[in-house]
Amino acid sequence: MQAYIYLVLCISVNLIACTLLTASDGLRKPLHSAAGIILGVLSYFFFAKASVYMNISIAYSMFAGIGIIASALISTFVFKQKLTKTGVVCAGLIAAGIVYIHMFGTI
Repeated sequence: MQAYIYLVLCISVNLIACTLLTASDGLRKPLHSAAGIILGVLSYFFFAKASVYMNISIAYSMFAGIGIIASALISTFVFKQKLTKTGVVCAGLIAAGIVYIHMFGTI
């Protein structure tokens, strides 16, 4: 259970960091840039903690997959970027991959 708490913290903090870095306009806004960089480092701290309790292949696939899907949603709803039908299908495949890896262990 502890691994999942750290992984949720890692993913959440990483998504906030990436959103802030996108909003920083290419690191031109110092506050957004600094906060994004600091939170990015913090997210990897949480990932390191999660990897103590969880197989790295499962932890990283969940981190990357959920991050990709959530980033696509954030870019669509916050930054008004378009998500194509192909992008939606690929996000579904990523979600299926996360479930498969989680159910059957390691890669």
